Amino acid sequence: MQNFLKIILFVLVNLSLNFAQELFIPRDILSAYEKGTRSFDGTPGKNYWQNSADYKIKVSVNPAARLVKGSEKIIYYNNSPDTLKEIIFNIIQDLNKYESERSFTISKESLSEGVQIGKFLLNNSPVLLENSENVRRRNTLLILKITDNPFPPKSTMNFEIEWNFIIPKGRNPRMGTYDSTSFLIAYWFPQIAVYDDIDGWDMLYHTGEQEFYNDFSNYEVEITVPNTFGVWATGILQNPEEVLTPEYLNKYKNAWTSDKIINIVKKEEVRSGKIYKFDSEFNTWKYKAEYIPDFTFSTSDHYLWDAVSLVVDETTDQRVYLAAVYKEESKDFYEVAEILRKTINYFSNELPGIPFPYPCLTIFNGSGGMEFPMIINNGSAERRSGTVGVTSHEAAHEYFPFYMGINEEKYGWMDEGMATFLPFDFQEKEGEYNPRLHNIRGYERYAGTEMELPMMIPNYQMKGSSQRMAIYVRPALAYDFLRDALGKELFAECMHEYIKRWNGKHPIPYDFFFTFNEVSEKDLNWYWKPWFFERGYPDLSIIGASFENGILEVTIEKVGIIPTPVELSVTLEDSSIVEIYETAMIWERNQNTVIIKKELGVKPLSVTLGSDMIPDSDTENNYFNFSTSTH
Repeated sequence: MQNFLKIILFVLVNLSLNFAQELFIPRDILSAYEKGTRSFDGTPGKNYWQNSADYKIKVSVNPAARLVKGSEKIIYYNNSPDTLKEIIFNIIQDLNKYESERSFTISKESLSEGVQIGKFLLNNSPVLLENSENVRRRNTLLILKITDNPFPPKSTMNFEIEWNFIIPKGRNPRMGTYDSTSFLIAYWFPQIAVYDDIDGWDMLYHTGEQEFYNDFSNYEVEITVPNTFGVWATGILQNPEEVLTPEYLNKYKNAWTSDKIINIVKKEEVRSGKIYKFDSEFNTWKYKAEYIPDFTFSTSDHYLWDAVSLVVDETTDQRVYLAAVYKEESKDFYEVAEILRKTINYFSNELPGIPFPYPCLTIFNGSGGMEFPMIINNGSAERRSGTVGVTSHEAAHEYFPFYMGINEEKYGWMDEGMATFLPFDFQEKEGEYNPRLHNIRGYERYAGTEMELPMMIPNYQMKGSSQRMAIYVRPALAYDFLRDALGKELFAECMHEYIKRWNGKHPIPYDFFFTFNEVSEKDLNWYWKPWFFERGYPDLSIIGASFENGILEVTIEKVGIIPTPVELSVTLEDSSIVEIYETAMIWERNQNTVIIKKELGVKPLSVTLGSDMIPDSDTENNYFNFSTSTH
């Protein structure tokens, strides 16, 4: 029996290696597999590790001066096998410094001196920031060399930092000032960068275009604002009785168990002065969040507030609190809490079919559409379809990247592509529009052009339309057609296993590919390579057709490299139409031609290849007419 088990294990290991061998793996990534932090079957390796931190932060906001002042205590845990001789901090608000490199233009009124750091202690010893050989600030990075006592494996390090900065005025990427007393404040505290098994320290400074990559950490945050202001943030409010008056405290608490929308603050109440405690000039809102990659908060003195809850797991009766806070004039936002509730129900029970992983989620009415852990910054939309679209897309990000720890700087398609794909069905039903069609049309036009780049190129090396196509459009379609090819049940099984294996960690593309290969028991490299690694475009062509002895045969050529489904519409002599459909799995042998056979009782007149729901960059070769054919 033991020998039999050894043989089975040998076969499985070699099957995993065979699945992996066809895909190009860069040398720096391959070293992680050699060190045992990753596995070719898609599971975390036996030597997998990741670092983390505990943040205790106190921050105050002066709305009139747009001034944020903070102090933090950080315990950093070096769980790596390496001795760290430097620590890297992300100081993202330095993006607004006059001299910082940016991938876009910001208004002059948003420029500033960046983050002013006062006290900086390392293990209770002061760190000299100015004119020091051990400290260097470069764009949005602070690089601290540790020369005397390097940071050994399995040890901790303590930091205390005080800082301040001016909130950017006007619209700023992802955060900022939305009127004189309304702000969403993100990327606002000195945060230790990721040190991982792939790159070591993440040395990519932020230029505004690419997004982010953070470790999972614990946060206790105290936010002090004038007593007429509310605060909505990542995590759970720990002291609602200290900041809300009894009437509003009662409504807030009820919302955590209510299946119906509760209007915590209505438009006729927003200026009443009776919502927040006024025992002193300022209130301190205390929030706590565990094992999350970031912390963001918002504040205003005139936003309306709706909330509701939802059971996301019937087996455990797990509930999630959902809220929308918004301007009175934002007409679409009066429905956002209900749209959000329907969205989270869809994600929890249909796709991805995983109960929502966080206890709460709030949508703040700022601008654009930007995700943060447990809080979202969304602008208003003129059409309901737009509101449904941005609500569901940004809410999907709570799974990808936050729950899954995706490196958005390098692999944006692992989160933006997922957040585009996951709500397709929900958006079509609830928003009454076809999101697939919009993406397909865009991909058809752009695919195979000089500016289109493969998804596996790190997206921090891309800009503009090239980046958007690579991290939103193409991956969303790739996921969708893969689901079609595998079938909904098998795709869900693969997705659930991927999420189970890698939530709370830092998966890379190969962990995704290898997990799907292993769980599906299929070598999907024929699909991964053209869709994710290579340059090319989708183009199928009819190169021949025949009808003999009641059997229709249609020969299809894959002119482009992208494997897509095959759909044929056959018009018969009696004017009826026969539809034939094959998923992209028809190309699994990596062949360039296939023959579709169909028994017909009536003679065919013509065959048309394709549909609006399948991308094809050249449709001129998609038609066959039997009456004009010489074959």
